[in-house]
Amino acid sequence: MNSIKTSLLACSLLLSLACCVSSPEMHQLSPVEQPIILYADQTVDSVCFYTFDSWTVTPQDAWITINGDSHRDIVNDYTKRYYCSVLLTLQPNTTGETRCGTVLVQSYEYSYSAPFVQLGMLKVSHPAYTVDSYLDDSYVIPKVAHYELIDSAHFLRDSICFTVQNNWTLSFDGDQPEWLVLDKTAGASGKSRVNLTLDSNSDTENGREAKLILTSGTVSNEIVVRQLPAKKEEE
Repeated sequence: MNSIKTSLLACSLLLSLACCVSSPEMHQLSPVEQPIILYADQTVDSVCFYTFDSWTVTPQDAWITINGDSHRDIVNDYTKRYYCSVLLTLQPNTTGETRCGTVLVQSYEYSYSAPFVQLGMLKVSHPAYTVDSYLDDSYVIPKVAHYELIDSAHFLRDSICFTVQNNWTLSFDGDQPEWLVLDKTAGASGKSRVNLTLDSNSDTENGREAKLILTSGTVSNEIVVRQLPAKKEEE
């Protein structure tokens, strides 16, 4: 992600130039740096920039659309630089993988591509995600990741914490096991915490697991709750 931001800033510096020093005529297109990492259920964002001139904004990917004006005609009097914020609507990412998109901004003779990265997972803060593969060789942005909560055999309390954009549900993938109880299974958008109660695992050979499905709108993520065998506690 650092390389993306560096490129964006470099683009901003190159584009923030006067067309002609000896004339009062001024033209400029300066991107505004902004967060570009989005979670799978985030569907609203924006692209922001400064310019003296008329502009157009064109998404380059089908999952990004303009929410409002995609262009605006401005009478350039060379004394006023305009701040422009164009709202975008993003489709929920139900692919399970991170995807990248761009929005092309054009003004006068200048243009730049604003990058957007939408993760294939919901924003779960506990447990932390485990990366299965990365988007590229920078090893910063995960392409595919999963959530797994691992508890010892005699650890009887834990929780799942997350922030989502829609009403949510948390359900078992299959029948609910006797050894695991959730204190809630649904809620409203925003930050939430679901407390877990676990029975002690007395099996000295075998661990056990349960699969939960966290759903926000049309996006679902699997969260595995794994309890270790008692044997591992004694070693």
